[in-house]
Amino acid sequence: MPANPVEVYKPIHHLRIVTAAALFDGHDAAINIMRRILQASGAEVIHLGHNRSVQEIVDCAVQEDAQAIAITSYQGGHVEYFKYMYDLLRERGCGHIRIFGGGGGVILPTEIAELHQYGITRIYSPDDGRALGLQGMINDLLQQCDFPTGQNLNGELNHLKQKDAKAIARLISAAENFPEEFEKYRAELKNGASQEVDKSNLEPQTSKIEIKQTPVLGITGTGGAGKSSLVDELVRRFLADFPDKDMAIISVDPSKRKTGGALLGDRIRMNAISNGRVYMRSLATRQSNLALSKYVQDAVDVVKAAAFDLIILETSGIGQSDTEIIEHSDVSLYVMTPEYGAATQLEKIDMLDFADIIALNKFDKRGAQDALRDVKKQYQRNHQLWDTLTENIPVFGTIASQFNDPGMNRLYQAVVRKITEKTGVYFASQSLASQEQSEKIYIIPPSRTRYLSEIAETNRSYDKWVNTQAEVAQRLFGLKKSIAAVQDLAIDNKDPLLTQLHQAYLELEDQLDGPNKKILSNWETKKKTYRDEYFVFKVRDKEIKIKTHTTSLSQLEIPKIALPRYEAWGDLLQWNLQENIPGEFPYTAGVFPFKREGEDPTRMFAGEGGPERTNRRFHYVSLGLPAKRLSTAFDSVTLYGEDPDLRPDIY
Repeated sequence: MPANPVEVYKPIHHLRIVTAAALFDGHDAAINIMRRILQASGAEVIHLGHNRSVQEIVDCAVQEDAQAIAITSYQGGHVEYFKYMYDLLRERGCGHIRIFGGGGGVILPTEIAELHQYGITRIYSPDDGRALGLQGMINDLLQQCDFPTGQNLNGELNHLKQKDAKAIARLISAAENFPEEFEKYRAELKNGASQEVDKSNLEPQTSKIEIKQTPVLGITGTGGAGKSSLVDELVRRFLADFPDKDMAIISVDPSKRKTGGALLGDRIRMNAISNGRVYMRSLATRQSNLALSKYVQDAVDVVKAAAFDLIILETSGIGQSDTEIIEHSDVSLYVMTPEYGAATQLEKIDMLDFADIIALNKFDKRGAQDALRDVKKQYQRNHQLWDTLTENIPVFGTIASQFNDPGMNRLYQAVVRKITEKTGVYFASQSLASQEQSEKIYIIPPSRTRYLSEIAETNRSYDKWVNTQAEVAQRLFGLKKSIAAVQDLAIDNKDPLLTQLHQAYLELEDQLDGPNKKILSNWETKKKTYRDEYFVFKVRDKEIKIKTHTTSLSQLEIPKIALPRYEAWGDLLQWNLQENIPGEFPYTAGVFPFKREGEDPTRMFAGEGGPERTNRRFHYVSLGLPAKRLSTAFDSVTLYGEDPDLRPDIY
């Protein structure tokens, strides 16, 4: 690491960077560290999380008009992965997007050189980390992608009808980054006219952009209410309900006032958007204490001009006053949770005055039914719906994280009906919704929610039993020693005393469990087993013979298993019941009596690349080792629970 703190590079332009961990790669600690430093350095980070395919990342980068992609890859398929990403970006006409990556020691120096030669901007190695430090690597990345986006537009308006993601993204970037230059396009979008040039006579001619009526669903709510998950569920239902329709999503997240950076992380929760019929663009507010970007209307106008069938506008949701969204939407949906505090807090929420529909998400929380009743009453008061039945108030309890949630089904139906009612755009929904309420489907039954406590209680009960048995054994040992001592004494009339001691011994012995008696009676035999030269045991009917001692440099025989030198039965029993030797209950020292020697396995995943490549790697990693043993995990596709028969999107 550098001796002095590295100065943070401050970008000249607004930088948008897509971050993710590679396909079938669950190692996201490194990319999380790097994207946090990117945010702290002023970048707007569109984070996708782990296990992301090249197609997903490239689609995201194009739709978001990002300057760079930053990927960590620890799964072994990095060469093909990065090359495929480079090729796909060029195929999409976005070769200007820089590609950065890292993977610790997994990516070899020769592979780094190969990727750089292919066109990958920079793969950071462990040596780079030592030389530059974390901030130094981030500074290098930011400097190499510090160029403007949305400048010098060239006919993008003419590609809107084809729903060209690149054209849509560039127009939105122009509105954000070059509002003066975008002014002429703003007027054309508003008026529905664009200027084209007929190259045959070089005379400008006007062609109308037919702006069809596209409803805008505005969704807002407090942070942590589950808006992104709820949007994902609405998108999933819309796409399944209308196979011939498409949609656009504009999602707004807050910018940091101190650094200007932002985490645009809604895509992590949205799995349904990986569909050719969905366009999504994330916006940072680029100003504090506001739930919307001031360029959000421009973004809405652009996707309206692209003639999407539905637009969803999601705000960052910074608190109780999110009413700005109603200025940009036709139908508004407010998302909250049952954990809003006292009932009087509902009177402070402005959106309860303006929202068309309320979603009480995370309905599995304690007190959800009471919250639903109170929110319905407050909505009824705010909207003066005194003659409306309570069950008809548009407040729905939902669990967006749950598959096929009845509350989400009812909410979706209500949204579709409200869009038709307020805009006149008719969606002939074929989906059916029951009248049942959301109810949590438990993976662990409620009767077993204390299973961890039960395990702890079982352990504590076992420890208590061990202490009781050890105390009995210790007293028996004391009585045995007393009997021996009395027998050795040269005194008269000692027989009555011995009889009483024997009687006490027999009565106390009944309190010692049979297996514990066996442990104590076999102790000397066990000690002898570990004093012998060899210890013999079986594994899967195979006899294993291992030396019990190691010879030191000074030719001393050092036992591999050191037994305690206890003599008292209580100490011996407690050690056997709570520690014991390897291969015996409670297995605190391992499940086998000895560690096998000279057979340390070589560990690796199977299925990285084709069968031939996997086999070559197996041979390579075990080359020269005394034992040809492999500890092999499943291939990554199977580990992620996906169908291995389908070709993954990696080449």
